[in-house]
Amino acid sequence: MLDCLIDMNDINNKINSSKHDEFMFDKHKVTQVTDKDLKQKKIFHDGVQRRYLIYLPSGLSSKESVPLVFNFHGFGDSAEGQLFLSDWRSLSEEFGFILIYPQGLQLPTGGSHWNPDPNSFGGKSSSDDLGFVRRMVKRSIRKYSVDPSRVYATGFSNGAGMAYGLAHHESEMVAAIAPVSGLVNVENLDHETATNPVGLISFNGTDDWIRPIDGVSGYLASANEASNYWANINNSPQNQINQFEQASTNFVQERNFSRVDGTTTVKQYVVNGGGHDWFDLEINGRNLDELAWDFLSDFRKIDGRLVPINALTVALRAPRRFKRKSVDIITDFNPSVDVLEVDTDSFDVVNPANFAVAANKKMLKRRLAKQDFSFLYNQKKGELFFNENGVDKGFGDGGIIAILKGAPDLTVNNLNFV
Repeated sequence: MLDCLIDMNDINNKINSSKHDEFMFDKHKVTQVTDKDLKQKKIFHDGVQRRYLIYLPSGLSSKESVPLVFNFHGFGDSAEGQLFLSDWRSLSEEFGFILIYPQGLQLPTGGSHWNPDPNSFGGKSSSDDLGFVRRMVKRSIRKYSVDPSRVYATGFSNGAGMAYGLAHHESEMVAAIAPVSGLVNVENLDHETATNPVGLISFNGTDDWIRPIDGVSGYLASANEASNYWANINNSPQNQINQFEQASTNFVQERNFSRVDGTTTVKQYVVNGGGHDWFDLEINGRNLDELAWDFLSDFRKIDGRLVPINALTVALRAPRRFKRKSVDIITDFNPSVDVLEVDTDSFDVVNPANFAVAANKKMLKRRLAKQDFSFLYNQKKGELFFNENGVDKGFGDGGIIAILKGAPDLTVNNLNFV
């Protein structure tokens, strides 16, 4: 698939050829989807009317928050063309997420495109595409009860570059991305402008002549550089390489970058002999779209942190009495991903609450005498205390609220004050 202008009449005819139910087929399963839930929407942004396609899975309820996936087309293509290239509607039906195919604007020189950077970056485009995406996210949260912690992006070529741009410039909003046959601007790998962690799964071919896997000097970073950068941001130093044979006689190399707890936050697939394409892969019974969704859906974004979906979240409220027999006992707490959600209203604490860790009970009491900490943690025994008494002696009407078995290392990143 070339990243260039294509026959949109042919694509639109294929997309709109029938008003009845359409059956999308791949080698793994047949899934029924319906065109009636594919809608075109328009939004006025930055002085321009923008449009996008949105697919709402059947059974969508405003009472349940759902993930949101953006799928960006390549240069010169369209939202309809990307839907034809990468139809995620069956995945949307199966897993209940909302799917958006946005439309890029035309460059003055011709060709629809995406601008993955703010206008101040001095690029060739003045299109505020980052703001356009923010508007779509806000509208979707308001109208469809989208879960703001589960916003994802994928895309092809220039659309993959847009996904990379969102990861860098909108890292508090986007949890994970899945760029295909795309590269990232070298300026977005500057560690001096490091962003929040973002999950990354990428797909590139060794023979891609439009987005060369080794990058373009001074302009686009290589696929390896992008993976290494995000592995560093995501604190994922462990590196494992696997290789998979394909029916096409090509093989695919998989690189996994993981945290010390085993959570893989970066995956890189390199198709040997692959060109500029949305690749036809089969790895462990999964095609490219399924591999991408499996990875994306593993993560959510909480207060700028990349948190696995299966991470433990423990809600803590003030007990009636601060006694050991009524304390919360927390087991298997993983400080790399798990969170204590503290209801400050029940403790009558005005946010932002503060927190301190002491090596033992004696050190903890010394901290009490010097500073006004609301919550204190005895690292030696895994005891978490509420200090109602401020800098005065003792805990006042406060006391112990939780015991973390095994006394795991606890930092402010593990506490979410709500």
